[in-house]
Amino acid sequence: MPKPQLRAAGRAPTSIRLRRARLTPVATVCVGLLSVPLQALAQSAPATEQKLDTVTVTGFRASLETSISTKRNADAIVESVSAEDIGKLPDVSIADAISRLPGLTTQRIAGRSSVISIRGMAPRYGVTLLNGREIVSTGDNRSVEYDQFPSELINAATVYKTPDASLSAQGLSGTVNMKTLRPLDFATTQAVVGARLERNSNGSLNPEISGTGNRLSASYVTQSADRTWGAAVGFAHLDSPNQEKHYKSWWWANTNDWGSPLPGAPTDAVALQGFELGAASSRQKRDGLMGVLEYKPNADFHSTLDLYYSKFDQTEARRTVMSDMSTWAGVSWSNAQTTMVNGDKIVTSGIVNNTTPVALTTFNKRQDDIRAIGWNNELKLADWKLAGDLSWSKAKRDEQNAELQAGSLGRVSLGQASIATGDGLSTFAPNFDFADAKNVYLSDPAGWGRDGRSQFPKVRDQIKALKLTAGRSFDSWLSSFEAGVDYSERDKSMNRTEVNYSLKNGRAPMLIPSNLLREPTDLSFAGSNIRMVNFDLPSALGLYDVTPTALDQAPGRIWSVHEKVTAAHAKLGFEFDWGVPVHGNLGLRVVHAKQWSNGLLWNPATSSAMPESGGTSYTDTLPSLNLAADLTANTILRFGLAKVMARPNMEDMRAGFTDISVSQTDRKWSANGGNSRLEPWRADAVDLSIEHYIGKRSYVAAAVFHKNIKNFVYSQSIDFDFTGFPNPTAYTPISNIGTLTTQANGKGGMIAGTELSGSLDGSLISPALDGIGVTLSYSDTRSSLHEGNDVNKPLDGLSGKATNFTVYYERNGISARIGSRHRSPFVTTVRGTFGENVPSMISSETIIDAQIGYAFETGTLKGLSLTLQVNNLRDRPYRTRVGISTGSKDPNATLPERYTTYGRQLLLGGTYKF
Repeated sequence: MPKPQLRAAGRAPTSIRLRRARLTPVATVCVGLLSVPLQALAQSAPATEQKLDTVTVTGFRASLETSISTKRNADAIVESVSAEDIGKLPDVSIADAISRLPGLTTQRIAGRSSVISIRGMAPRYGVTLLNGREIVSTGDNRSVEYDQFPSELINAATVYKTPDASLSAQGLSGTVNMKTLRPLDFATTQAVVGARLERNSNGSLNPEISGTGNRLSASYVTQSADRTWGAAVGFAHLDSPNQEKHYKSWWWANTNDWGSPLPGAPTDAVALQGFELGAASSRQKRDGLMGVLEYKPNADFHSTLDLYYSKFDQTEARRTVMSDMSTWAGVSWSNAQTTMVNGDKIVTSGIVNNTTPVALTTFNKRQDDIRAIGWNNELKLADWKLAGDLSWSKAKRDEQNAELQAGSLGRVSLGQASIATGDGLSTFAPNFDFADAKNVYLSDPAGWGRDGRSQFPKVRDQIKALKLTAGRSFDSWLSSFEAGVDYSERDKSMNRTEVNYSLKNGRAPMLIPSNLLREPTDLSFAGSNIRMVNFDLPSALGLYDVTPTALDQAPGRIWSVHEKVTAAHAKLGFEFDWGVPVHGNLGLRVVHAKQWSNGLLWNPATSSAMPESGGTSYTDTLPSLNLAADLTANTILRFGLAKVMARPNMEDMRAGFTDISVSQTDRKWSANGGNSRLEPWRADAVDLSIEHYIGKRSYVAAAVFHKNIKNFVYSQSIDFDFTGFPNPTAYTPISNIGTLTTQANGKGGMIAGTELSGSLDGSLISPALDGIGVTLSYSDTRSSLHEGNDVNKPLDGLSGKATNFTVYYERNGISARIGSRHRSPFVTTVRGTFGENVPSMISSETIIDAQIGYAFETGTLKGLSLTLQVNNLRDRPYRTRVGISTGSKDPNATLPERYTTYGRQLLLGGTYKF
């Protein structure tokens, strides 16, 4: 029987991919939808084919056309971004480019777009692939830091919002697959070189790091004369400055409620209990290298070798003035004035007396290294296609984060203070000059018990994987079959040691040696004439003795996690007529994971750490279904149904325990620690989408999704067997079963949302407006999930609303774009002041970027493109908020915490293609 022709007129043929169906009720629905009589499936009339005119476009419009085509021709619900040309994504970074897709957002870290959230869920719930293979991370967990991957070396990225059973790894929120180019996809040899100058509008806030930088890139693609082999190589160099003005409120409270009133402050008022203000300058240097070798001697064999290497170095110098403002530090207020905020009386101005500020100098040096190699081979035997994929990737991170303290020999007045309770930052007018090297002493002015400290995070991550598949096509309603097995091993370790510094002169305060001094750092953005002494910290470390510290925290800082994952999958592709043409896939993926961890157990009785290990194994059966119905020649209705999962944070899976004790009252064991038996987040997911395509660059779409979380992970107190644990107390436990406070699997909830998106080109109105258009998207996500029973701790990373809006103009060589990205407030985990993971409520932000360029299309300069780009055009601040510790009438009331500005990023340069 001939294969029915089901594609809509004018559509490119689609590859039929299977996705997961579900077990129990889900599996029942999947099978039911496919149990249509064969007679009905075979009755599909061929559609009339139309020959379309070919119009060649380049630049942003070419990227838009390719991305829309990928979305249209997929069986799953996907979003895509493609390069405008070799080595030229539409944005400066791959993270920025992906975050403009519908339902996706990015989180700024040190001013850079670094991690990606899919559908309002934190990065931990997603998976990132490079050329279809899971990639290592230099971060503390699984989440990929996208600024490690040069945008010049990435040719495209596809985001799978519904799963595909054939993908080697998948997430609960979705999967991002970054792709490098394939040389045999190009008709001729091509080369592109690019250069850009970069400047930060904040200038140079610290003298040792400039406010200017550069980017250089080169790509080369070639093929043999008979097109049996092709090769591509790309290099990208980044030297990018970051200049940060930073303010942070430590915490807010009415300490009178604790029986410790703050002198000079009204007894019924909440007061700021401490602050820090500073300026940080950092430089990111990254060299990325990509290579691809492709060999296809005939139609039956195809071999591709991918190589990727990235070396990323970051240096940061930070100068900060900070001060405790609590009653326990001996602080008092004069002429305190208050303001009502959300029903609370807040001290908002007055004179702050008797403080002991710290002038803190911080130096951070981080070196990241990522290597990846993948070898893929495809062989056709009769009607079958066999494929094997072998890959290896490794990441390492070595970091030092050091700080030294200095300050006055006596107490200081912070002068007239104006305390911000909304947007903005607080300001002060201290009577002490922190820039006067004759009066600022290396010391311990606040009595912290040390004169400085350093932390040395070291991360190692390695993945080895093998994937084997076999598949074939059929000339029937069952259009394709694929089955395979893949195996991977992942080993990740963290070692975050810490040392204290003590001055070698017996910790006596000493002036900074003159040969180490530099120009003072200007902090006047937070108060009149505030400056801070500046010196060479690495050279100053020779003045200090070094003592290991925080040994009791080693179980949380030194660990390794190991995983062995074996998965088998099967996928059926189908095409039939069900009143309208329908295509899609039905998939099943069975995943068996074995995990174990090595860590430390802290014994307070001996003040030493002991080895500890543990682990578990589990199997998940993950069916999936993707249906796409061509309601009209240009309208597609999509339906997805699947079981999905995301493996837990590796840091939470660590073996290791602290605070081990036996209670004097109930004689029960207790401890804090990791959970080496932690299992994944699991969910049932339903997706529905309708898409209407108006042209190559125009479409509108609406989607809804619902994820029923069956197994959530959050902090709990669980029963634990303490057999064999050392008892650091004199009390005999009544049982070996006690309580462990850890991350554990528990009750779930739901995550649901709505997405609207579209792209509209001016040619829809008139041919005269061709090349003028707009892309836009809106997403609204809601969730019933929170940490345990605490309704004030929402789902990590959940942004309720996100919008993207881009207006573009591209005609006659001139191109211009302005884009806006908005994300509503969310709570997520960030790196704290000294490298620890802490929760933070990040305020809403809208980032606007703009660029204008000109491409020479004729003459001797043909192939040259010039671009001026401004990112963070309005210099929008990064803001977080914090709750009031006491006295708040509204438990949801919050006050400012961080207020950081990063300046505008200006880039000027061009590319030349030949």
